[in-house]
Amino acid sequence: MSCRTMAPMLAPRRFERRVGAAGNAALIAALVFFATLAYWQVFRADLAVHAGNPRILASFNDPGRGAILARDGTVLARSRPDGTREYTSTIFAHAIGYLDARYGTQGTELAFNDVLTGQAGGTFDDAVNAELTRRAREGLDVRLTLDPKLQAVAAAALGDRRGAVIAIDPRNGEVLAMANVPAYDPATIATDGAALLADERSPLLNRATQGNYPPGSTFKTVTAISALENHIITPETMVTCPGEIVIDGFPISCRNTAQGVGTYTFKDAYARSVNAIFAQVGVSLGWGFLTRTAEALGFGGAVDFTIETAPTQLHAPGSAESQVLLATTAFGQGELLATPLQMAMVAAAVANGGVLATPHLGLSAGKGGKTSLNLAPGGSRRVISPSVAETMRQFMVAAVGDSQAAGISIPGVTVAGKTGTAEAGSGTAHAWFIAFAPAEAPTIAIAVIVEHGGQGGAVAAPVAGQVLRAALAP
Repeated sequence: MSCRTMAPMLAPRRFERRVGAAGNAALIAALVFFATLAYWQVFRADLAVHAGNPRILASFNDPGRGAILARDGTVLARSRPDGTREYTSTIFAHAIGYLDARYGTQGTELAFNDVLTGQAGGTFDDAVNAELTRRAREGLDVRLTLDPKLQAVAAAALGDRRGAVIAIDPRNGEVLAMANVPAYDPATIATDGAALLADERSPLLNRATQGNYPPGSTFKTVTAISALENHIITPETMVTCPGEIVIDGFPISCRNTAQGVGTYTFKDAYARSVNAIFAQVGVSLGWGFLTRTAEALGFGGAVDFTIETAPTQLHAPGSAESQVLLATTAFGQGELLATPLQMAMVAAAVANGGVLATPHLGLSAGKGGKTSLNLAPGGSRRVISPSVAETMRQFMVAAVGDSQAAGISIPGVTVAGKTGTAEAGSGTAHAWFIAFAPAEAPTIAIAVIVEHGGQGGAVAAPVAGQVLRAALAP
């Protein structure tokens, strides 16, 4: 009889130990995998925007990149089947930005790049599948706050004049329109980039968020807020200007307006925009109070916004805080620099009863009509007391009613506003206008600048009037 060698059988306990070890090894491997995935996807999310990341290079030619939509669903940007980007209108160029392997990315394309490429907003399963299969993720569509109708009206109102219009819903900070002139075509950035950069008109500059200008008399709104908040003056305080007021040997005339010489209330001094009175009030305030109020409204730094903004300033870094500089700052000149976004925020804060809602461009993101991400940052803060905000509302209504602004009237609607004519140091002054409406229950606040346009009430106010009428049309 032949004998077969039998394989030795494992003892039960030894078998269990081996099974347990194998299970533990599998568990550890899974934990390492998911920990590594979490590390690269969450804790090292900074690498998603690193210039050396090959996925960034691939994103410049990604057919799966999400579309960018207006608030009503109008397509503003989308990817073609070959991965190139299509932009449907140049009037949105500075808000949407561009996407190019050579010139990089700007605007909304940059701000929501991780959402548009699918790096954010997907499920954890999407991340696992992408890592395991290496398939490109499908990006989400991003819906913005911009209203196509208002955007078109704002761009048309500016015409071919260099400048910007920005309109905000003061109740929630949604930017309804952001028009810039000159504009450019984001679709041709690859071929026209060098010429656009060399163009002396600076067409790539987003004037609404990065154009820094002296704000002129629109800044008197900030000075008045500070003076009222700090009990330096009341609306009915009588003020007198005999012709000019001299600050440390520097004469400031009352004759910048026809009604400047004489005696009237502080409210009238604001409505008539009398430089010398505001110079005097500014000196009474002092740098401390004025700076505190201005900073609360956003001055002195870059506004926290969806896309890049330029820092504003009360005076140049290192400048001596002299009385003369304080006086000229108080009526909107000196070394002041402000963006239209910043001045729209001042108007919006007054309009919203002293509460400043965070301005933003993003509404939501999703796919196939389904929303999966809320892109609105939310948040607000009180920057003006309710009583002073109400007083400033009355001041701004009086400024419009005192025939300081042309082309702003809307039948059946009260508009509150402030003109500005800012000396720019070279040629004609910049024309400014800030406003909100309806004054009793505002739904829109606006800032307009026309570079070297001249008188704000004659040039910038009619631009604002067209946008306000379109926004409030039934």
